[in-house]
Amino acid sequence: MSPVKRILIFIKGIIMTAENDKTRIASIKNKNAVSKGSKLHLIGKTLSNRYLIEELIGEGGMGYIYRARDTYLNTQLNQDNIVAIKVLHPELADSEDALLLLKDETIKTRTLSHPNIVKVFSASSSDTYHFVVMEWIEGETLEQLIKRSKPNGLSQKRAKPILNQLIDALTYAHSKGIVHSDLKPSNIILDSQGNLKILDFGIAKTNLQEDKYAAPANNEQPNSNGYTPTYASPEQLNGDKSSAKDDIFAFGCIAFELLTSKHPYNRVAANQVAKDTSVKKPSNSSLSVWLKIKKCISLDAAHRPKSLSEVKYELNNNRTSLLIHAACYALLIGGAGYQFLSQSDKQQLIEANYQNSLAKVEQLETWMNWPSDGLPQRLNEIPPQYKVLKEGLLAVHQNKVVEKFTKQVDDLPRTAINTRAYDEAIAIYDEAKNFYPDSETLNNKLESLLTERQSILSDLSYRLDVLLSQSRYDESGDNNIHGLVSQIKIIDSSYTYVPNQEHINNFKLAVLASIENEDFVTQKTLLDVGELVFSNTSELEPLVTALRKKESAMVALAEYKRKTSEGMTVSYPDDDAKIFYQEKLERFNTQLANVSDYKQLIEFDESFSKEAEIFPESFEPILLIKDQIATTYISMASSLMKQKMYRTAERLVERSEEIRKSLENTI
Repeated sequence: MSPVKRILIFIKGIIMTAENDKTRIASIKNKNAVSKGSKLHLIGKTLSNRYLIEELIGEGGMGYIYRARDTYLNTQLNQDNIVAIKVLHPELADSEDALLLLKDETIKTRTLSHPNIVKVFSASSSDTYHFVVMEWIEGETLEQLIKRSKPNGLSQKRAKPILNQLIDALTYAHSKGIVHSDLKPSNIILDSQGNLKILDFGIAKTNLQEDKYAAPANNEQPNSNGYTPTYASPEQLNGDKSSAKDDIFAFGCIAFELLTSKHPYNRVAANQVAKDTSVKKPSNSSLSVWLKIKKCISLDAAHRPKSLSEVKYELNNNRTSLLIHAACYALLIGGAGYQFLSQSDKQQLIEANYQNSLAKVEQLETWMNWPSDGLPQRLNEIPPQYKVLKEGLLAVHQNKVVEKFTKQVDDLPRTAINTRAYDEAIAIYDEAKNFYPDSETLNNKLESLLTERQSILSDLSYRLDVLLSQSRYDESGDNNIHGLVSQIKIIDSSYTYVPNQEHINNFKLAVLASIENEDFVTQKTLLDVGELVFSNTSELEPLVTALRKKESAMVALAEYKRKTSEGMTVSYPDDDAKIFYQEKLERFNTQLANVSDYKQLIEFDESFSKEAEIFPESFEPILLIKDQIATTYISMASSLMKQKMYRTAERLVERSEEIRKSLENTI
């Protein structure tokens, strides 16, 4: 990219020779005025850990403008990650109002999404620097185009596409309730394709909020609003409420300058122009267009158009392809080179290039003197175009950097099972190999570490195989399933143990047996093993799921058993027992309901009494079944008496009374 194009990016805050061409802003006292001698050396620095400053491209009254790279966007093969950053002068850092409004207005500006308005991405602070991140545009300002068109200005045909785009942008902003308030040729840029972009909507007015983040020159007194007197309307200069008609006045002045290369009021502030001053029609303008422009630059706001749509209608009354004009300006701007720059511009360009070169040399010396400590982590601070420098720094410090990585591994604390922290150690060596992929030292150390880890994993897996093959699910001591699985995870967090079919079959048989035996202690042990070892085995999933549903009941019953075996007095977990023994209790009720004669009833009574011995006498479901048995005895005794089987009926009544008496004693 040529130096000319670079220096033409985002030209803002140019200090014009005439005082009326300077932006004047309220709230910032002269004590904060920018010192012309102050310089910032930011080349090579990264702001907010994101924006890598690459080149100084300009300097204005507000601060410095840099070309920067957005390191968050990995698009180094194109310009998508290039941004322009305006860094405020250090003197402005003292103004809290300026910094606050800088951010507030940037948020408002981000709501403006229009092809003819420069995008403002963010306003931020990094260390002591305060800056705005903007869209990167290559081109020249309207101010420079006007200078090159002297003495006659542009023809209406050539000015038309520029004015159309300017009108579109302003109309859009006004529809959003935003007034620019500092519109001027130096705030408008044309790229090489003839596309217009308006800059500095960041100091636009919304609901009469004042611009507080630009600084007046040393010899200026603050005004009540942000504006450039040459393009400010009379009411704006008088401190009235900001409105769209302020922008319409500035637009009229700019349109007149494009057509004549002269300001309609000879650059005199509008509130100092005599009311009866007349402005002559530009020779390059049609009468209909001139009448609209004349209304725009009226010193009386009431005589100005309510919107710029009226101007656009007259401007396009004779339809000519906008694309033709865009092509003309692409050629006009694209062909503009160093020879079109004024002597002052050439000197500024030479000075900027000189300062840029000095900054680059200083930064290179700084990078080359970096120590080995922390070097790999700092390499991202060096712009990508200095790849050779990065490689050289790594080569010079290779031995010390590799030693540093090795020491990191050696200093890692031992694990809970007194082994190396293999995951962390391998991660450190992998990071080191990103910088030194061909290092024999690193390769050998990493290979040794991997071999050592695999040896431990093989031993632990074998021991786990033995326990599962022998169905030793409740093994205690150091050699238990839970302990072995935990150790495997410590050695390699990504390792997954895969049981074989023998292990799966053994586990399935053990689960079915524990369910048949209603062994809640064994079921809880098997559930834990299932979660640890068989969680990815699909054929065991239904069994493990069934166990999981009763887990809380298993735990409660096991705890009850433990405490009672230790002689403690505790309450029976009735609710948990109902859940765990649900199938058993349902079977009792079903069998009782299917009893059809007294012999079946006596047989059920005997079997039930034996199975119910595992429950406390006060367990409600058992009490209810006993009550139902007693009732059934009476019912069947009554039936037998009708059949004159008195002795059998008498025995049934006696058994019923025995059950009733037992219930009364229990309840």
